[in-house]
Amino acid sequence: MEKWISILQTYNEVLTVASIVAVGLILAITLLRILRQIKRLNRSLSGITQNVQAYFDVIMQEEPEAQGEPEAAEVAKMQGDLQGRSPEDESLLEQEQRKQEEEEVFNAVLQEYFS
Repeated sequence: MEKWISILQTYNEVLTVASIVAVGLILAITLLRILRQIKRLNRSLSGITQNVQAYFDVIMQEEPEAQGEPEAAEVAKMQGDLQGRSPEDESLLEQEQRKQEEEEVFNAVLQEYFS
């Protein structure tokens, strides 16, 4: 035991520097691993973002084609429904329809992405 104490007292400065260097190396390795993981996550996230953006682009291109001109029967039905309503009711109805359409698109995107 006395031998260990004398060794520790003799090499105290060297052991202190060695321990600081060892802790520094461990921290540097840990930081490098964290940075590598962040880069992987960033690449993965950018890929996901690009896929979602491409999907939204496809949906937005298909939406105007699908809307097109409504048929005469649909126009007559819509006019009949709207005749008895005030302009405020019409705007609320249009807002609700828009919200429903946006929710449907959003749900479709989520289903496509997570399926």
